[in-house]
Amino acid sequence: MDWITNVEAIAEWLRSWGVIAIAGSILLNVVISITGVLPSIFLSGANAIVFGLMGGFLVSLVGEVTGAVLAFQLYRWGVGKSRKLRKWSESNWVQRVNQASRLKQMAGIVLLRVNPLLPSGFVNFGASLTRISLLDFLLATLIGKIPSLVFETFVGHDIVFLSENKSRLAVSLILGSLVFLIFWSRRKKGEHL
Repeated sequence: MDWITNVEAIAEWLRSWGVIAIAGSILLNVVISITGVLPSIFLSGANAIVFGLMGGFLVSLVGEVTGAVLAFQLYRWGVGKSRKLRKWSESNWVQRVNQASRLKQMAGIVLLRVNPLLPSGFVNFGASLTRISLLDFLLATLIGKIPSLVFETFVGHDIVFLSENKSRLAVSLILGSLVFLIFWSRRKKGEHL
């Protein structure tokens, strides 16, 4: 399983798919999204190497949004089939989300997607417990994924091509660290309230 964290190995695997490499990348992103625990940063970096920065970003965006939507639908189907999971959908936080306006529900998904501390699988599963519509989930996921995928694509690419991109990588890591610290400090403040 080491290959999943090796950007160059993933890039080589994608290249081996030839003309259907985009489909292979999207398929791998779907698997990553459904499992809910594997990090996608390495695939985003590999996409940038194989398809270029903009192409890699777009392939990653399509793959991650497709994976998130399929995971959301799969989890929602599972919630409908399981009594235990249906009970979770009766919890207080789910009821508060369900009573919120569509705009607030979507804003919540966007903010959760931007949060670097929260695995995407948790967002997909949590949203599946609510009554948010598939279209609203899709749009909020699309908007929320853009900032993190820009970061993942550049960092993954620049680590492989470090000698050419030291400055940009340094700036990306500093900005990423600042975002991480902002979310982390807000989370810590919330724990003490």
